[in-house]
Amino acid sequence: MTLTLPAARVAPEVSDRELRFLNFYRASELHGGLILGQVARRTRDGALSNELLRHSAEEVEHARVWTEAILAVHGRVQPVRDTYQARYAAIIGRPVGVLHVLALTQIFERRVYRHFSEHLRRPATHPAVQAALRQMLEEERGHLSWVKRWLDQQALTRGPEVHDIMRRYAEVDRQVYDALTLELGWRMAA
Repeated sequence: MTLTLPAARVAPEVSDRELRFLNFYRASELHGGLILGQVARRTRDGALSNELLRHSAEEVEHARVWTEAILAVHGRVQPVRDTYQARYAAIIGRPVGVLHVLALTQIFERRVYRHFSEHLRRPATHPAVQAALRQMLEEERGHLSWVKRWLDQQALTRGPEVHDIMRRYAEVDRQVYDALTLELGWRMAA
């Protein structure tokens, strides 16, 4: 008679702290994709709707890529309700209207780009996480470009309003990022 022992749990190949970050990335990408999808559902501008849908789909795909990265490092996917977007909303409320959503998206995507660049440079970053980060960085460039073009177009007729919203959201982003990295124990220059 052969005894079957339970399979040993494979230890994660990244720290628990980094796994918290990866799960946070995953949840925030999914949350952002769902928000942009809702905005696309309500807009009547076909070209804008198309950009929002593409961006939404890529954010949801990013959540899937983070899921794969977590599994690749033998981590566990953990539900995270406290996303970056939830932290923004706790300070400013829910953004109302396309201008507010896309201004906040631009500020957020800039932060993501800087943060992911910093994460990629960390010496002990697992190769699976590096691959996910590289993919994200490539795709975030496209997000930054189209949203900036849209905001620049809006600034032609709503300049002071766009400038004020961007300035206010940049300050909120700084607060959110400072608090988040302090809580997670990962202070960075981003």
